[in-house]
Amino acid sequence: MAEVTTFAVPMWNSLLPTQCIDGVFLNTNKVNGPCMLAVFSKFLGYFLIVSITIGQIPQIIKILRKRSASGVSFASMLLLLEASTATVAYALLQGYPVSAWGEHLVVMHMNVILVCLLLRYSNRFLFSFGFLLLYICFTLVVIMPLVSHNAIWYLYISTMPAVFISRAIQIVKVYKSKDPGQLSATSSFLCMFQCFGRLTTSIIVTGDCIMIANAVVLGFFGVLLTLQILYYRWRNKKIT
Repeated sequence: MAEVTTFAVPMWNSLLPTQCIDGVFLNTNKVNGPCMLAVFSKFLGYFLIVSITIGQIPQIIKILRKRSASGVSFASMLLLLEASTATVAYALLQGYPVSAWGEHLVVMHMNVILVCLLLRYSNRFLFSFGFLLLYICFTLVVIMPLVSHNAIWYLYISTMPAVFISRAIQIVKVYKSKDPGQLSATSSFLCMFQCFGRLTTSIIVTGDCIMIANAVVLGFFGVLLTLQILYYRWRNKKIT
């Protein structure tokens, strides 16, 4: 039994908080409320990482299938990319557990793909390639990091206004055109769901005010954007 326990502890250490290992495997104490809350936040965090990975795929597929990125704001995507990159750099610097921020790493890669697709279908293929090279260099500089900790901190602070402006630009764009274009309602809904889940884990795990504020802003605007996409799809379908 001891051999099984010894093997199980390191295997589950990445999933269960350290203070819960004894209670689950060694039976030296009872699994208390705070421990269960920590376990819940861990599993919710990993679930959110998986869900956001799946959630962005419909948006990418839709753009590729239609060979068009109409309705998707380039400025909005660029700001979201900056926010996700800065969050990843800051989380690594702070040593936060992956379950508390891992979806930002996924979103970062997805946003790079979307920005490149926006440039590609705007007949700017060379710009797309150049942007990708510049972004890779920028990411290496901030993630390694090759800049001061203060620079990472200020970059991270900028994520809150970046997120706010990004979502506002996208919503205004859809409102003016009265057409969501190639915006995916499925991706928008899943991102909205992910934001409210991340709000929960940010409060429990990190207590980081900016992460919490970003989750609230993204969740709020996510609701508005999802409703906007569904309304204009229904309206335009009814007209035709």
